[in-house]
Amino acid sequence: MNFDYVIAGGGSAGCTLAARLSEDPSKTVCLIEAGGEGKDLLIRAPAGVIALLPGRPKINNWAFETVPQQGLGGRKGYQPRGKALGGSSAINAMLYTRGHHGGL
Repeated sequence: MNFDYVIAGGGSAGCTLAARLSEDPSKTVCLIEAGGEGKDLLIRAPAGVIALLPGRPKINNWAFETVPQQGLGGRKGYQPRGKALGGSSAINAMLYTRGHHGGL
């Protein structure tokens, strides 16, 4: 198969870039994502974020760790990264915090 553009990674930026490039009907675009479609229950239901936490199986989360950090006493930092279409925005727990309407 031949494509005009090949994009590796279906995160927020990759999907946006693929969508914009595919607006030109004369161009072909291939978007490659190592994870799934991002439509399973663990991503769609806010409580599913528990299954995406560190120490769990790497479901929809690459669960990277940094190299040992001097500022952390030699411990490694946890870096959650989404493994699905939408990338890390697919594992955001769909939560938001709203301020108190009365102010402080």
